[in-house]
Amino acid sequence: MKRIKGITLIEILITVLVLSILVSAAGPSFMDSFKKGKLVSAAEQMYSFLQQARSESIARSEEVHFTVSNMTSSSWSYGMKVGESCDPSKTSNTDPLACVLTIDDGDGSYSAANDDVLFRVDGSEHDELSIRMYYQSGTITTSLVFDPTRGTVDVGRNFMFSDASNNAIVVRVNRLGVVNICSDDYAEYNACGL
Repeated sequence: MKRIKGITLIEILITVLVLSILVSAAGPSFMDSFKKGKLVSAAEQMYSFLQQARSESIARSEEVHFTVSNMTSSSWSYGMKVGESCDPSKTSNTDPLACVLTIDDGDGSYSAANDDVLFRVDGSEHDELSIRMYYQSGTITTSLVFDPTRGTVDVGRNFMFSDASNNAIVVRVNRLGVVNICSDDYAEYNACGL
């Protein structure tokens, strides 16, 4: 008797059933990973931005103002400017209130359109996340000022990014200007203990 080789319908159905069970079990885990990635990305971006503001202050020997706006809405934004506070919602580098840093383009003359570079982050880049600011001490303002002598700040702040599941990551700036990240929800970071 000759044996017929191939896959039976029952074998295909069992394989499809096993695969569907595995996919349905792994699906929520993948979604959680994507949400965590957004939260981590927003916190790491602010961390880098604050580090750059501190470095710019020391390198330029001028105060750099890190300004946040619309903290209570989903359209939050932040930016930096040398010498004065700025409005992070401004999107034109020629606007006098825009968050810009002057970077010489090498032509020997200053032109806002060519030499002023926007330094701002818009909350729309991080949809589904909210941000809150907590003061460690001092006067309540929307601007954090980095001193050019030592890179210290006028007031320590905590910026908390959170998602719809109430997972949170905090970016901290202490009075010495040291920036770090903590989280009570993710083991990759030190605990905040808030």
